[in-house]
Amino acid sequence: MERPSLRTSFRTFARNWWYVLVWLGVIRVESTDAASANHTSRIVYVVVATVYPKVQPTFIEQLNEVLRKSGHFLGYGILSVLVFLALRNTNRDRLRGWLQRPWGAHLRDWWRAQWVAIGLLMTVMTASFDEIHQTFIPSRTGKWQDVVLDTVGAMVLQVLVYFVSMRGLHRRQGDAMNERE
Repeated sequence: MERPSLRTSFRTFARNWWYVLVWLGVIRVESTDAASANHTSRIVYVVVATVYPKVQPTFIEQLNEVLRKSGHFLGYGILSVLVFLALRNTNRDRLRGWLQRPWGAHLRDWWRAQWVAIGLLMTVMTASFDEIHQTFIPSRTGKWQDVVLDTVGAMVLQVLVYFVSMRGLHRRQGDAMNERE
């Protein structure tokens, strides 16, 4: 019997990476004038004013800043996780036919430092290019501090991915032990 190729087909690549491309598109749109602080503060004001009409403008400014920085932290953390998952799923699809054991039996099936490093590198590069891009938009500012915040968000979410991966591995090993009994 002939073994499958280790080359990734376009279909497999597209299936595993489309959500990374979509998320990069979301980040790109958020880098435009439409997502500037002036525009987002208006949206925050409308939402808060519907619940509490006597809201103070300083509260809106502070809330808008917290929401924007939280968006940086979470948005780039999500990018890092999506890249990690795309790498893991591509690896799974390539190797499944070659393995002499069920996929998911070892930690290296669930988590690899290389996948984390590539996810973090992709985050730093995207965040850096995004902040550089924003320096050319009059209503936006590019700040290196945002790149640091984005990177920290990616690191924190990657730590969570590690623990979720460990949990998945332990669950898989527990299921395998139960099947043997």
